[in-house]
Amino acid sequence: MSKELNIFEMLDFSEKDLTAPNQVVEEILKQLPENTQKIIFGQISEYKGAALSNENETEDWMEALRTMTSKRHAEIQKNLGKQGEKNKVYECFLYTAGYAEYKYRMFFMEFGLANYPVEIYLEESIIRSITNSIQDDDLGCTIICNERKELEDLVMSVLTSKKVLEIMQELIRIYQAKRQDKQ
Repeated sequence: MSKELNIFEMLDFSEKDLTAPNQVVEEILKQLPENTQKIIFGQISEYKGAALSNENETEDWMEALRTMTSKRHAEIQKNLGKQGEKNKVYECFLYTAGYAEYKYRMFFMEFGLANYPVEIYLEESIIRSITNSIQDDDLGCTIICNERKELEDLVMSVLTSKKVLEIMQELIRIYQAKRQDKQ
C-alpha cells in the first residue's frame, strides 16, 4: 500500500460525561421543591410536537421560490449522511401542585443519539433576562451546549433569572390563593 491512513491523533477518545441531557435537567429540577417549601415543581417531559414555531411563513415561501429558480446543489448530509438518527425533543416547565392546570414552559431541548451537543430553545423573555438585553432584534433564542457542565450552567442561569423568579413568585401566589379557597 502506498498511502497509510494515520488519523488516531486527530480523534478524541477521552471519556466524556454523556449523561442524557433530560436526566441532567431532571436532577436540577428535583431541587426545586426543597427550595420552595414544596410549592413549585419542575418537570422535563418528552415532547411530540415541533420545538420551534414558524413565524416567518412569507420568508419560507420566498426561500422556496428561490430554491425552485436557483441552481440545485446536493445536501449530502440530509440525503446520504446520518441514517436512522431521530432527535429527542423535551419540554421543561414549572408548575405548582395547588393548580396543576397552569404550567410555565421555560424551554424546549433537542438532542440526537450522542446526547451532545444539545440545543436549548429558550422562551424569549427568559433569554432577555439572562443576557440583560431589553431590545436586541438579533438576539437568538437557541443556545447550544456541547457538554454536561454547559447544560448545568445554563439551566441554573434560567432558574435564577429575573423572569423565572417572577414566574415562581406568581406560582407561590397561585398556590396560596388556592389553599385559601379550600379553607
